[in-house]
Amino acid sequence: MQNKYKVKAKKKGNRKGKIQILILKSILTDEQLIKREGGIVSESECSKIIKDNTDAYYIDDITGEKKLLFKFRKNVIPNEICVRAYNALEEHAKKKNHNRGAAAGKLSLKKLPNHVGKVIKTGKYRIFYKTKSGKVSRDNIGNLASSNILGFYDKPDRNEYNRKKKTMRKGTSSSSSSSSSSIATDIHGVPMCRMTKFTRDEPEKWSQVVPLVKQIDNQYKHLVPEFYKNQLDVASMTPKFQIANTAYSTITVNYDWRTSIHKDKNDFEQGFGNLTVLEKVKSGHPECKGYTGAYLAIPKFGVCIDVRQTDTLAMDVHQYHANTKMKGDGRLSVVCYLRQKMINCMKT
Repeated sequence: MQNKYKVKAKKKGNRKGKIQILILKSILTDEQLIKREGGIVSESECSKIIKDNTDAYYIDDITGEKKLLFKFRKNVIPNEICVRAYNALEEHAKKKNHNRGAAAGKLSLKKLPNHVGKVIKTGKYRIFYKTKSGKVSRDNIGNLASSNILGFYDKPDRNEYNRKKKTMRKGTSSSSSSSSSSIATDIHGVPMCRMTKFTRDEPEKWSQVVPLVKQIDNQYKHLVPEFYKNQLDVASMTPKFQIANTAYSTITVNYDWRTSIHKDKNDFEQGFGNLTVLEKVKSGHPECKGYTGAYLAIPKFGVCIDVRQTDTLAMDVHQYHANTKMKGDGRLSVVCYLRQKMINCMKT
């Protein structure tokens, strides 16, 4: 497969040296990618693997306008910050989750949780089911993946919601911890937005993650200032749910997980997603041999990016993307973003 693109290299007057400029043309249509959503991308589809400083643009199929796809920078985050963040995040990142939608791939019975018994209804990425004890679950789930969130989230806590709903059915009242605050609540008095469990229960570990988030935020501000300003302005409107005065509300961490073809949903549409990778082998764990592959692929343009520890990538996550196959282990990706509906969580 060949991708038609123009390549220019220009030299910046700084220690980063040359920055490759790519003008990419699409090799797959949106219709083709919709059909492939939830599937995999192979390394053979990477007509170009990016391993150095690069700015990539594409020509919009409809308008003919040149648009930014991503900016990638090598060795811009201090390694000691990465090491501390890896050691704080490893345990949490390895936990299995079952709500990752298309990113976790098309449903596979082998990838579902052990408590699933009889399947009642099946969708493309989720199922409704009975537990092995025969009870119909109120939940619907997808394939298990080592993918978890940190920071803040724009959906109520399910356990608190169920407790408040049960109390209301009994005709009794209970005070809401947020009733006197500026945080919006639902009809049951449950806060619409919340701090995630990791951020709430692991303050020491969270404190080791925040410096990494600030480094990623600084790179975002430097690389894509127009998108950054839009995102920061909105994030600052809900300071209770803003990570350390950055443009982010939320972080997703993935461990040794090959994502399937998907678009990121529910994050700020006028902003960019920001990604780095932490590596076990480079974080004081000599027993780990490291990994190869696991490139961040953008199949529409046949381009893949090898993001490693100390690197940062600002990209349009509303384009379809996925990971290629990984050999080895010890890859922890960190994705920082602003939840689109977080703005609705403050009382007006």
